[in-house]
Amino acid sequence: MAGSAIGPDESSDPSSSATAFSSLAQVSSLLPEASALSASTGLVEPYLDGYATSNVTTQIGTHAYLPCRVKQLGNKSVSWIRLRDGHILTVDRAVFIADQRFLAIKQPDKYWTLQIKYVQARDAGSYECQVSTEPKVSARVQLQVVVPRTEILGDPDRYVKAGSNVVLRCIVRGALEPPTFIMWYHGAEQLAADSRRHRIQLDPNLPEATGDGLSTIGSLIIESAKKRDTGNYTCSPSNSPSATVTLNIINGESSASAVTSAAATTRAYALCVLALLLSVILIGVGHRT
Repeated sequence: MAGSAIGPDESSDPSSSATAFSSLAQVSSLLPEASALSASTGLVEPYLDGYATSNVTTQIGTHAYLPCRVKQLGNKSVSWIRLRDGHILTVDRAVFIADQRFLAIKQPDKYWTLQIKYVQARDAGSYECQVSTEPKVSARVQLQVVVPRTEILGDPDRYVKAGSNVVLRCIVRGALEPPTFIMWYHGAEQLAADSRRHRIQLDPNLPEATGDGLSTIGSLIIESAKKRDTGNYTCSPSNSPSATVTLNIINGESSASAVTSAAATTRAYALCVLALLLSVILIGVGHRT
């Protein structure tokens, strides 16, 4: 037949048969190795894409996002651990902590992100992303929390003559971003940003004198201060702690002299008490001798 490659004479050759059998045996002996190689190349193990340790810096009161990019995850789980106490925070999307600020977010680009809402200073520290392989695959994220500083420039107690214009300046230092607003309160009453007698100004992104960063100043301007303006004034920035100052409105020179007189009386009283204590000590020493 035209389709036959081996003639009757060739098929009956003993040496040809032996050669064919030997080749078949060699191929058969390689089959387990080929199967094992195929199985090993088909086995997909998860791995983390990125650095073994990374840093995230956020500001107190904002939301922090700790990234963990896992490739070829398959049916494995991703967990987040807080290392300072070994607390399991999340496993996949399940949350294992009563603090509702923690949440695991699965994103389309293979990121398993740990979200911490309204970050507090105590949230700073190391967190670990773990994949449930054997051995364990993990990466750490170091969270740094920036806490801005708030102060009202000048003395904590102010004495101002009635009828004067008063300017209180509240400065926010060390913030990653300037506050979106600074509210002012007189006692428990919030002051309007632009009323007939009170004005509030916000000056963000001012360079620090030390050159270490930017600051924001919020000013409260009280025009023609009156006796009823006496009291505590608090500046409350959107992204840092509050600060308070006490304002005393005095009625002209008589009130100023009264303040001076009161201070002198206090000093005289303190001197009298000190002299009395010294007398008691000396008398006691005299009795012992």
